[in-house]
Amino acid sequence: MEQAESPPPGGARADARRSRARLLDTARAMFASDGVDVSFNEIARRAGVGPATLYRHFPRREDLIAAVVGTSLDEVTALASALDAEPDPAAALSQWIAALVAHIRRVRGLSEEILRALEVPDSPLAPHCAAALDAAGTVLVRAQRAGRAHPEVTTDDIVKLATAIAWTSDRSDIAAAATDRLVGLVLYGIIGPGDTQPAHP
Repeated sequence: MEQAESPPPGGARADARRSRARLLDTARAMFASDGVDVSFNEIARRAGVGPATLYRHFPRREDLIAAVVGTSLDEVTALASALDAEPDPAAALSQWIAALVAHIRRVRGLSEEILRALEVPDSPLAPHCAAALDAAGTVLVRAQRAGRAHPEVTTDDIVKLATAIAWTSDRSDIAAAATDRLVGLVLYGIIGPGDTQPAHP
Protein backbone atom coordinates (compact mmCIF):
# COMPACT_ATOMS: atom_id res chain seq x y z
CA MET A 1 0.00 0.00 0.00
CA GLU A 2 1.33 3.46 -0.90
CA GLN A 3 2.07 5.60 2.13
CA ALA A 4 0.53 9.05 2.47
CA GLU A 5 2.96 11.91 1.91
CA SER A 6 4.30 13.35 5.19
CA PRO A 7 3.37 16.96 5.94
CA PRO A 8 6.17 19.54 5.80
CA PRO A 9 8.09 20.13 9.03
CA GLY A 10 6.05 22.25 11.36
CA GLY A 11 2.92 21.96 9.24
CA ALA A 12 0.31 24.70 9.07
CA ARG A 13 1.52 26.47 12.20
CA ALA A 14 5.01 26.93 10.77
CA ASP A 15 3.52 28.24 7.53
CA ALA A 16 1.40 30.68 9.51
CA ARG A 17 4.44 31.91 11.45
CA ARG A 18 6.39 32.44 8.23
CA SER A 19 3.48 34.29 6.63
CA ARG A 20 3.11 36.52 9.68
CA ALA A 21 6.83 37.28 9.71
CA ARG A 22 6.79 38.21 6.00
CA LEU A 23 3.76 40.46 6.55
CA LEU A 24 5.44 42.24 9.45
CA ASP A 25 8.70 42.75 7.55
CA THR A 26 6.84 44.07 4.51
CA ALA A 27 4.56 46.34 6.54
CA ARG A 28 7.51 47.71 8.50
CA ALA A 29 9.30 48.70 5.29
CA MET A 30 6.17 50.15 3.68
CA PHE A 31 5.13 52.07 6.77
CA ALA A 32 8.57 53.66 6.95
CA SER A 33 8.57 54.71 3.28
CA ASP A 34 4.88 55.37 2.57
CA GLY A 35 3.19 55.77 5.95
CA VAL A 36 0.64 53.77 7.90
CA ASP A 37 -2.15 54.41 5.38
CA VAL A 38 -0.67 52.15 2.70
CA SER A 39 -2.99 49.66 1.02
CA PHE A 40 -3.53 46.41 2.91
CA ASN A 41 -3.81 44.57 -0.41
CA GLU A 42 -0.43 45.97 -1.52
CA ILE A 43 1.18 44.82 1.74
CA ALA A 44 -0.21 41.33 1.17
CA ARG A 45 0.91 41.30 -2.47
CA ARG A 46 4.48 42.33 -1.67
CA ALA A 47 4.61 39.80 1.18
CA GLY A 48 3.56 37.07 -1.24
CA VAL A 49 0.31 36.16 0.52
CA GLY A 50 -3.36 36.69 -0.17
CA PRO A 51 -5.41 39.47 1.44
CA ALA A 52 -7.36 36.86 3.41
CA THR A 53 -4.12 35.73 5.08
CA LEU A 54 -3.31 39.31 6.06
CA TYR A 55 -6.75 39.86 7.57
CA ARG A 56 -6.60 36.53 9.37
CA HIS A 57 -3.44 37.62 11.17
CA PHE A 58 -4.40 41.29 11.54
CA PRO A 59 -8.17 41.87 11.36
CA ARG A 60 -7.82 45.65 11.78
CA ARG A 61 -5.24 48.11 10.53
CA GLU A 62 -4.61 49.06 14.17
CA ASP A 63 -3.59 45.45 14.92
CA LEU A 64 -0.92 45.53 12.23
CA ILE A 65 0.34 48.95 13.28
CA ALA A 66 0.64 47.83 16.91
CA ALA A 67 2.50 44.68 15.89
CA VAL A 68 4.95 46.66 13.75
CA VAL A 69 5.67 49.63 16.01
CA GLY A 70 4.96 48.22 19.47
CA THR A 71 8.46 46.81 19.78
CA SER A 72 9.98 50.18 18.90
CA LEU A 73 7.93 51.96 21.55
CA ASP A 74 8.88 49.27 24.03
CA GLU A 75 12.55 50.03 23.34
CA VAL A 76 11.97 53.65 24.39
CA THR A 77 10.17 52.43 27.49
CA ALA A 78 13.13 50.23 28.42
CA LEU A 79 15.51 53.13 27.84
CA ALA A 80 14.01 54.95 30.84
CA SER A 81 15.35 52.23 33.16
CA ALA A 82 18.75 52.25 31.48
CA LEU A 83 18.96 56.01 31.99
CA ASP A 84 18.86 55.52 35.76
CA ALA A 85 22.62 55.16 35.40
CA GLU A 86 22.89 58.70 34.00
CA PRO A 87 24.05 60.87 36.93
CA ASP A 88 22.42 64.05 35.58
CA PRO A 89 18.60 63.72 35.68
CA ALA A 90 18.19 66.55 33.16
CA ALA A 91 20.52 64.83 30.69
CA ALA A 92 18.58 61.59 31.16
CA LEU A 93 15.29 63.37 30.43
CA SER A 94 16.80 65.08 27.38
CA GLN A 95 18.06 61.76 25.98
CA TRP A 96 14.74 60.05 26.57
CA ILE A 97 12.67 62.74 24.85
CA ALA A 98 15.02 62.78 21.85
CA ALA A 99 14.80 58.97 21.64
CA LEU A 100 11.00 59.07 21.74
CA VAL A 101 10.87 61.55 18.85
CA ALA A 102 13.35 59.45 16.86
CA HIS A 103 11.35 56.25 17.35
CA ILE A 104 8.05 57.88 16.37
CA ARG A 105 9.69 59.24 13.22
CA ARG A 106 10.63 55.73 12.09
CA VAL A 107 7.08 55.25 10.83
CA ARG A 108 5.34 57.97 8.86
CA GLY A 109 1.96 58.77 10.32
CA LEU A 110 2.66 57.06 13.64
CA SER A 111 2.19 60.31 15.55
CA GLU A 112 -1.52 60.37 14.72
CA GLU A 113 -1.89 56.73 15.72
CA ILE A 114 -0.27 57.38 19.11
CA LEU A 115 -2.52 60.35 19.82
CA ARG A 116 -5.55 58.25 18.86
CA ALA A 117 -4.40 55.37 21.08
CA LEU A 118 -4.07 57.75 24.02
CA GLU A 119 -7.77 58.57 23.64
CA VAL A 120 -9.01 55.02 22.91
CA PRO A 121 -8.12 52.62 25.77
CA ASP A 122 -9.05 49.47 23.80
CA SER A 123 -6.70 50.32 20.93
CA PRO A 124 -4.09 47.56 20.42
CA LEU A 125 -1.44 50.28 20.54
CA ALA A 126 -2.74 51.66 23.85
CA PRO A 127 -0.73 49.33 26.17
CA HIS A 128 2.52 50.36 24.46
CA CYS A 129 1.58 54.04 24.77
CA ALA A 130 0.63 53.60 28.42
CA ALA A 131 4.01 52.00 29.11
CA ALA A 132 5.73 54.91 27.35
CA LEU A 133 3.80 57.36 29.54
CA ASP A 134 4.96 55.50 32.64
CA ALA A 135 8.54 55.64 31.37
CA ALA A 136 8.22 59.36 30.75
CA GLY A 137 7.06 59.72 34.32
CA THR A 138 10.17 57.92 35.59
CA VAL A 139 12.65 60.26 33.90
CA LEU A 140 10.54 63.39 34.36
CA VAL A 141 9.88 63.00 38.09
CA ARG A 142 13.55 62.27 38.73
CA ALA A 143 14.51 65.52 36.98
CA GLN A 144 11.77 67.49 38.75
CA ARG A 145 12.81 66.23 42.19
CA ALA A 146 16.36 67.33 41.43
CA GLY A 147 15.09 70.77 40.46
CA ARG A 148 16.23 70.21 36.86
CA ALA A 149 12.84 70.26 35.10
CA HIS A 150 9.85 72.60 35.19
CA PRO A 151 7.57 71.43 38.03
CA GLU A 152 4.34 71.87 36.06
CA VAL A 153 5.34 69.71 33.09
CA THR A 154 3.44 66.40 32.88
CA THR A 155 4.13 63.10 31.15
CA ASP A 156 1.18 63.78 28.87
CA ASP A 157 2.83 67.06 27.85
CA ILE A 158 6.05 65.26 26.94
CA VAL A 159 4.42 62.57 24.80
CA LYS A 160 2.17 65.04 23.00
CA LEU A 161 5.05 67.42 22.29
CA ALA A 162 7.14 64.53 20.95
CA THR A 163 4.34 63.34 18.68
CA ALA A 164 3.76 66.91 17.48
CA ILE A 165 7.42 67.24 16.47
CA ALA A 166 7.29 63.86 14.69
CA TRP A 167 4.06 64.88 12.92
CA THR A 168 5.69 68.11 11.73
CA SER A 169 8.74 66.24 10.44
CA ASP A 170 6.46 64.09 8.26
CA ARG A 171 5.18 67.11 6.35
CA SER A 172 8.27 67.91 4.27
CA ASP A 173 12.03 67.53 4.01
CA ILE A 174 12.45 71.09 5.26
CA ALA A 175 10.36 70.31 8.35
CA ALA A 176 12.30 67.09 8.92
CA ALA A 177 15.58 69.02 8.82
CA ALA A 178 14.32 71.21 11.67
CA THR A 179 13.58 68.27 13.98
CA ASP A 180 16.66 68.67 16.20
CA ARG A 181 16.00 72.39 16.56
CA LEU A 182 12.40 71.76 17.61
CA VAL A 183 13.48 69.11 20.11
CA GLY A 184 16.01 71.59 21.49
CA LEU A 185 13.32 74.25 21.91
CA VAL A 186 11.07 71.80 23.76
CA LEU A 187 13.93 70.81 26.03
CA TYR A 188 14.69 74.48 26.69
CA GLY A 189 11.12 74.95 27.86
CA ILE A 190 11.19 71.87 30.09
CA ILE A 191 14.74 71.95 31.42
CA GLY A 192 16.11 75.42 30.76
CA PRO A 193 19.22 76.61 28.93
CA GLY A 194 21.37 73.63 29.94
CA ASP A 195 21.20 70.06 28.53
CA THR A 196 19.08 71.09 25.54
CA GLN A 197 21.11 69.48 22.76
CA PRO A 198 19.16 66.37 21.70
CA ALA A 199 21.23 63.21 21.78
CA HIS A 200 20.90 60.88 18.80
CA PRO A 201 19.83 57.36 19.84
